[in-house]
Amino acid sequence: ELDLEIARRLAVEKQRLEESLRRDAGEEQALKLREKDKQIDDLKKLVEEMKRKSEQGSQERQGEVLELDIEERLSALFHHDQIRPVPKGMRGADLVQEVCGSGGQACGTIVWETKNTRNWSPVWIDKLKEDQRAVGASLAVLVTVALPADVRDFGRVGGVWVASVSAWPA
Repeated sequence: ELDLEIARRLAVEKQRLEESLRRDAGEEQALKLREKDKQIDDLKKLVEEMKRKSEQGSQERQGEVLELDIEERLSALFHHDQIRPVPKGMRGADLVQEVCGSGGQACGTIVWETKNTRNWSPVWIDKLKEDQRAVGASLAVLVTVALPADVRDFGRVGGVWVASVSAWPA
């Protein structure tokens, strides 16, 4: 009887110990799973943020490509003129063209702004006019992918010449 009692107590204690170990292991597993879920959520947020930044950088790059294209074309078309890009981070239009006569004397200044976006914004006109005044330019030209509704390929809007990219000389 004593052996049976000891065996029964050992079996009960063994069962209790196994349940305790299973519970501890289960809690530890659940904690590890929650940690992994948190890590996955953090990585998803990071991927979304990087995707957003990548798309934003892509838009900036598209605008910069258009600006470089206009600068190259102006330099090719007007050999005597000085075409200067406005450095990034500096306030002002994208390009400043110092128009020079055949003898090299300065005749006037044109400020150029480029926009490679889907939608027209009338705010661009006021900003470009401010840039024009700041430089003392005679003319302001905006070359853009998105035109205002009343301009087909080329026209004057609020004292600024506006041209579509397709109307821009090749």
